[in-house]
Amino acid sequence: MNLLLAVFATSACTLAALLLYLASPQQQLRAAGPWPARHRGWPGTLLSLAALCAMWRLLAPLEAVTAWLVLLMFVWSLAPFLGAWRARVRAGKSA
Repeated sequence: MNLLLAVFATSACTLAALLLYLASPQQQLRAAGPWPARHRGWPGTLLSLAALCAMWRLLAPLEAVTAWLVLLMFVWSLAPFLGAWRARVRAGKSA
């Protein structure tokens, strides 16, 4: 049970960070641009809170919040570089 909850918390937090990044108007991962303007941040926010609740069940409160924030910040730091790489690959194929 604990391993399954840890896998869910980690994957939900990672997916939430990616969804929140995709909602940004400056993102470069999607070729079509950001999601539609209305309510584009809600899926990532709700999944992020679900990941926090799952981590809260696994760890002490301070450790859960710290692990949650570190994972979110890690993915948010990596996503722009992946988006720039993907945009460069797309531009190379079209040229």
